[in-house]
Amino acid sequence: MGETFERRVDVRWRDTDALGHVNHAVFLTYLEEGRDAFLAGTLGRDPTYVVARIEVDFRAEVRLADALADRYVTVRVEVERVGTTSVTTRETILTPLGEPAAGARVVAVQWDPGRRAPVPFSAESRARLEAHLTPAP
Repeated sequence: MGETFERRVDVRWRDTDALGHVNHAVFLTYLEEGRDAFLAGTLGRDPTYVVARIEVDFRAEVRLADALADRYVTVRVEVERVGTTSVTTRETILTPLGEPAAGARVVAVQWDPGRRAPVPFSAESRARLEAHLTPAP
């Protein structure tokens, strides 16, 4: 089984809405922060990619005003598939108690901003990503 990556992400006051919980759109930012950290650490450089697909299942609210522990979430990233130019990840936002607040499946495509087109992973990048492959639950 591959390595699971986790990144702690602070919950900011501006992330909350009038109901006092983190707005659903902000969950995408938390996932992005975790994914960026995962890809940068795994590939050894800042990632240049575009998201081609994202599916999110919301499971629980996150509130800034609750216990002090709720001032952060943890984003867990696992690799499901490595393609020629894309990587499919399973990403989970966990509350401070370790309970799932959201689960996502993301297809990210390595991108060449100059050509504005996908670019294949090098053999080295592919091997680094494949080290994180985990079987589907």
